[in-house]
Amino acid sequence: MVFLGLFGVSLASIPLAETYAEVEPFKTAIILKFAREWPFVLFAVGLLIVGLFIERFYCRYLCPLGAALAIPARMRMFDWLKRYRECGNPCKTCANECPVQAIHPTGEINPNECVNCLHCQVLYQSGQKCPVVIKKLKRRATMVARNKESAAALEKAFGTRVPLKEGTHV
Repeated sequence: MVFLGLFGVSLASIPLAETYAEVEPFKTAIILKFAREWPFVLFAVGLLIVGLFIERFYCRYLCPLGAALAIPARMRMFDWLKRYRECGNPCKTCANECPVQAIHPTGEINPNECVNCLHCQVLYQSGQKCPVVIKKLKRRATMVARNKESAAALEKAFGTRVPLKEGTHV
């Protein structure tokens, strides 16, 4: 709503839009180091305090730039963040560990909330946290153990070395 309001005002008057763009607290906090009139300082400090309890509060709910960037985020050309079928049901590891809560409990990534930190992609490949990868690794280890047992039995039966994958021998 802030973005639409600023956009509408900018169509009528650019100087007036610049005045209303003071909803951006970073000029007060960073550029002017809180050396401004008390309403601006109070607003910036209030946002900092709320930000301690709600992750990226200003960016998610008030930032006009974030709202403007959310529009093209809905029209993504590429869905390059990988997910397993099991993501969200039954596994909720990524949803619970996403630092910005951009992953719904059902497993879908909300592009308006996602900041592309790629933490979900690290978890997607993790052999310690992702149940799907852990299951694949256990299955692979079982297959390797069975192959070694079979190769050992063949060697014992025929008295010759049996080559395994990757050029190793038993």
